[in-house]
Amino acid sequence: MFASLLLRFPRAYSLFGALVGGSGRRRFAENHVHPIPGQRILDIGCGPADILDSLPRDIEYVGFDESAMYIAAAQRRFGTRGRFRCARVTRDLIGEYAGFDVVLALGILHHLDDEHCRTLLEIGKAALAAGGRLITLDGCFVERQSAAARYLLRRDRGRFVRTRDHYLALARATFPEVDYRVYEDLMRLPYTHLVMECRT
Repeated sequence: MFASLLLRFPRAYSLFGALVGGSGRRRFAENHVHPIPGQRILDIGCGPADILDSLPRDIEYVGFDESAMYIAAAQRRFGTRGRFRCARVTRDLIGEYAGFDVVLALGILHHLDDEHCRTLLEIGKAALAAGGRLITLDGCFVERQSAAARYLLRRDRGRFVRTRDHYLALARATFPEVDYRVYEDLMRLPYTHLVMECRT
């Protein structure tokens, strides 16, 4: 409970990510975002936008988050490198924010029930340009998982940590092509992550 409250504060959130994440964020960006100059990237639930540390400077980045504290922190640190908006991404906003090469939803789906997951995936798809990708990253349960990883996942702040197959079924109901990779080493803690790359 205390940890959940602490992570609401941007400095604590970023420090925790740096301490337990190591080079995981950069590896994720290199392996899945494949950032190139000129790309348009929409980050749904961007938090304090720490991912920008692992992205090139000459991209067009738009970050959304419902936390005013996170957005203020992102503005202070990365104000010259992106646009930030304190709001929930909804269908109504897609007309204004569309045509992205990449849409990121990192650590989001495991906070949403199935119905809201489907809505987010549909919104992400609508925000993509032709040939674009929605990329998700969430903790997940898999077979032959370490007891320590399973313990930590069960105590995650997100109430809807799913199995790999459950996440994939949700994504494939919206996207015709979904590639995925399971990681056991993106953090210094024992933890299992699922990355999905969803293509239109």
